[in-house]
Amino acid sequence: MEANGIRQRIRDNRNMLIPYYLMLSYLYYVKNESLIDDTEFDIMCKDILNEWDDLTHWHKPLLKKANLEAGTGYDIKYPHRVVSAAELLLKEYQG
Repeated sequence: MEANGIRQRIRDNRNMLIPYYLMLSYLYYVKNESLIDDTEFDIMCKDILNEWDDLTHWHKPLLKKANLEAGTGYDIKYPHRVVSAAELLLKEYQG
């Protein structure tokens, strides 16, 4: 999968902003792997903030608006489900 695939999945379902934010944050801050560039991540954070009231996802309570405003995700307690999905995403991305 390429970054374009991630963007397409988010375009198809805006609620996917939340799990992709969490997966990409985990990969970047815990595994030191970046699947998208910093600018794209910042845009994702701004999109989540702008669409906050309309987004629904069971992991939404894990997000902190202060992190989104700063374009970070370094102090999140990632649930096992997110970690597993992030690892699969990384394998898919690396081909």
